[in-house]
Amino acid sequence: MGKDSGKAQVLYIEKAIEDAKEGKIKAIVTLPINKESAKLGGFPFPGHTEFLAHSFGVKEYAMMLANEKLKVVLQTTHVALKDVPNLITEGKILSKLRLIDKSLRNPRIAVAGLNPHAGENGLFGDEELKIIKPAVEKARKEGINVTGPLPADTVFVRALKGEFDVVLCMYHDQGLIPIKLLGFGNSVNVTLGLPIIRTSVDHGTAYDIAGKGIANPESFKTAVKVAVELTTR
Repeated sequence: MGKDSGKAQVLYIEKAIEDAKEGKIKAIVTLPINKESAKLGGFPFPGHTEFLAHSFGVKEYAMMLANEKLKVVLQTTHVALKDVPNLITEGKILSKLRLIDKSLRNPRIAVAGLNPHAGENGLFGDEELKIIKPAVEKARKEGINVTGPLPADTVFVRALKGEFDVVLCMYHDQGLIPIKLLGFGNSVNVTLGLPIIRTSVDHGTAYDIAGKGIANPESFKTAVKVAVELTTR
């Protein structure tokens, strides 16, 4: 882990993007990068997703994690938890809902609340009343099949029972904890909104087990499989 390693990681991503723009490839499957190393190597982005969106000139994109049991989309991604309330707006949530609806072809969407009990009518926070609910109502008027905001401690149970196809989550861990609990090693990250297919693994670099021959390749194999399937559709 260091500056040289970070530069190498970024060069690989840049080469893949170059090949995609030239039409040489239809999909990019990304493995984890060490964000600290990448930053030392001059990488100014929080992660792959933001860099890919910037490189392809895409303003509206979303990170979707999926396995056989659950699909989640993140409203905010790699940001500090304390910054999340200031980053969710009615307009941004509505844009994500439109993107999910278009990408997944009219799915049943559930929107998780930001606060405990989805704010309990303002008792534990008013983001649900002032920001999330108005966005959901506008989306419904546009014909999007969406419900929410719903308490995050029960919405995933309802999704698992088949009530919803995908859950829009307000922040990173809200969505990734249930996904990894239900299918760690078998989940795939799919970026919605890009002009090419992009899938990724659901784990980090795991330098602590590098070279020991014990790393599990299942998530990578699944990411490749999903990328191939998507390019044939």
